[in-house]
Amino acid sequence: MAGSKGLGRGLDVLLKGLTAERDNIEVTMIRLDSIHPNPRQPRTEFSQESLEDLANSIKEQGVLQPILVRPLADGPSHGYELVAGERRTRACRLAGLLEIPAIVREVSDEQSLAEALIENLQREDLNPLEEAKGLDQLMKGYTLNQEALAQKVGKSRSAVANSLRLLQLPQAAQESLLTETITAGHARALLAVSDPAVQEALWRRVVGQGLSVREAEAQASHWKEHGVLPAGPDLAEEAPRPAARKRQPLDPELKSLEQRLRERFGFKVRLGGDPGQGRITFSYASPEELQDLLSHWDLSDD
Repeated sequence: MAGSKGLGRGLDVLLKGLTAERDNIEVTMIRLDSIHPNPRQPRTEFSQESLEDLANSIKEQGVLQPILVRPLADGPSHGYELVAGERRTRACRLAGLLEIPAIVREVSDEQSLAEALIENLQREDLNPLEEAKGLDQLMKGYTLNQEALAQKVGKSRSAVANSLRLLQLPQAAQESLLTETITAGHARALLAVSDPAVQEALWRRVVGQGLSVREAEAQASHWKEHGVLPAGPDLAEEAPRPAARKRQPLDPELKSLEQRLRERFGFKVRLGGDPGQGRITFSYASPEELQDLLSHWDLSDD
C-alpha cells in the first residue's frame, strides 16, 4: 500500500523525523483488537452520527489514510498504543473490520500527545475546551512558553493565549462550554469579569436567558464601567438551558465527501449546503500550509 501524504505540514514541523520521508512510509495491516486507546487523546466527545457516516464510507472506499500507532513498552507482541486516528479506528470497529492499515513508529509521550492534538486541529474541529486542555498538556509536556507553543501548532500567540485562558473559567462554566451550552465567545465575555461572584451571575444569565455573545459582552462592559451588572431578573434558582446553536446535519453523501477530502488533502475541510448547491471550505494555519494546499492544484498562468 502506498504511503500517505495526508499527515499535514504542521505535523512535519512538530514531529521532525517522523514524517520527513512520508512518501516511503511502510504501512502494515494490524488487528484492531491489538490496539489500545491513547490516554493523551485530547478529544473526549465523538459524534455517533459522524462515526456511522465514516464507517459507511470505509465500507465503500476502505481506509484512505493509515492510522499511527506505537508499540507498547512490552513489545509489539503485546499490542500497540494508538497515537493518531481515533475516529478511523472507532469507525473501522463499527464497520465490523478486523484489521486496519497502520504506520508503526517509536514515539515519545510528548510526540504522541502532539500528534493526537494537531491531527484533531487539522482534521475536525475540537471543542474549544478540549483544544485548550490539549494545548495546555502540550505546553507542559514540552516545557514550552506560549510563543513556542504557537509556532509548534501553527497558530498565532494571541490565539493560543485566548484558548488557554478558557481554563481559568470556573468548573460549571467549563462544563457548559464542553457541552456547547455556551460558546467560546460567551466564555471570553465571562473572563472579562474578574469578580468570581459576578462572573457566576453573568454565566447564569447567559445560560438562563440565552444571551447572545454581544449581549454577554455588553453586560460585562457594563460591570467594568459601573461595578454591577445591568438590571435583570434574578436567575439564581433558574436551571440552565442550552443556548448555542449547533451545525445543521449535513447530507450523508456530502458528509462522506467531506471526510474523504479531509483524508485526501490532510487539511480541515468543511462542506455546507446540499447536493444541489453549497460550498467547500479549506482551512490552513500558516503560509507554509497554504502553499502545501495550493500545491495540489496547478494555478500557473497559461
